Amino acid sequence: MHLLVIESNTTGSGMLFLQKAQEHGLSPLFFTNKPQRYPGLERLACRVVSCDTNTLEALTGAIEREVEAGLILGVTTTSEFYLETVARLAASYGVPGNPPEAIHLCRNKALTRATLEGAGVPQPRFAVVSTIEECQEKLQAVGLPCVVKPADDTGSDKVLFCRTEAEVRAQTRLILGTAFNVRGQATARMALIEEYLSGPEYSVETFSHEGSIHCIGVTQKQVSSFPFFVEEQHLFPAPLPAAIEEELVQTVCTTLAALGIRSGPVHTEVKRTERGWIPVEVNARLAGGMIPVLIRLVTEADLLEAQLQAAVGQAPRLPTTYSGYAGIRFLLAAKEGRLRAVEGLASVKALPFVEQVTLTVKPGERVFPARSAYERLGYVIVHAKTADVVIQTLEEAVKRLQLIIE
Repeated sequence: MHLLVIESNTTGSGMLFLQKAQEHGLSPLFFTNKPQRYPGLERLACRVVSCDTNTLEALTGAIEREVEAGLILGVTTTSEFYLETVARLAASYGVPGNPPEAIHLCRNKALTRATLEGAGVPQPRFAVVSTIEECQEKLQAVGLPCVVKPADDTGSDKVLFCRTEAEVRAQTRLILGTAFNVRGQATARMALIEEYLSGPEYSVETFSHEGSIHCIGVTQKQVSSFPFFVEEQHLFPAPLPAAIEEELVQTVCTTLAALGIRSGPVHTEVKRTERGWIPVEVNARLAGGMIPVLIRLVTEADLLEAQLQAAVGQAPRLPTTYSGYAGIRFLLAAKEGRLRAVEGLASVKALPFVEQVTLTVKPGERVFPARSAYERLGYVIVHAKTADVVIQTLEEAVKRLQLIIE
């Protein structure tokens, strides 16, 4: 019996996921169109199948050559880009997963907006643009300032805060002109113009099993300054009053029910506005940005293992106890240039409550002020008894770390 894993994210948790699958005796088969994309894959005793993973027909053919349908335990991925492919394969092989229609609604943010609006879930003003000629008319319905984003990308890629019509047109032209995403998949070539929502941002981490939604917790989020929306700090759990958190969680549960989510993890981003809680995006996967690591520090629950269990039809083991707070601060370049050195690493690692300091770039590489999550340079993770201590320690760590860019 085998667990099929279709591609992975590239932060490292994907390789850990494969390792855990092996440890649980699930005999994973890893299907990828580019094995060298994943550092550490070569060290895993995991069967790797190189094939076209961007075409369902080609991928299905590769699967059928490798394993009999009756020997497939489940199908899963840790990559946002392959969620819809996995849902279709799971439905085809009769193994656990979300309805393909539900994942299609989540992957296309324009469809997400339309579905939630129809279900009565509060939404920002929005318009879908497929040609540059539509810009002026569609923008009038939304107003300025606004946010322009691709309908089907991830990682805050090409998401821009716009103050003028000229900025909207330029960003829309960029999105419509992008034929393929970073994984080589054809894009929808569709832009979404949305009302800018002012207010603090949070994400709700949930896990569904057989249609029942379990709220794991709420993450407080901090994003970079305009015009981009790069997440630079997370705190779990968010220090919210119980009544306000209850309203937030209920909004998310209504959202997931409207979209038809029934299984596995979902990371839903929400803003608190004068009109109440309004969903920003719904991602039918584990949170990125190392949020699962923060959750493990606070709860000792392993969400990667929970995803494995759900993928093969087992009831996932989810958090029941919580201890303290955990936070992460990402390192961002202040200017474009070549990274010469990073000073202060030893000092930061010696700080009380620091759990991890990681650099994702090496001296000599070119760096840029982050326009998406792909351009972050590293991170610091802290775990302490109070939220204040976590935030103070993260701030001290950033002060001590010096990125020498020339």
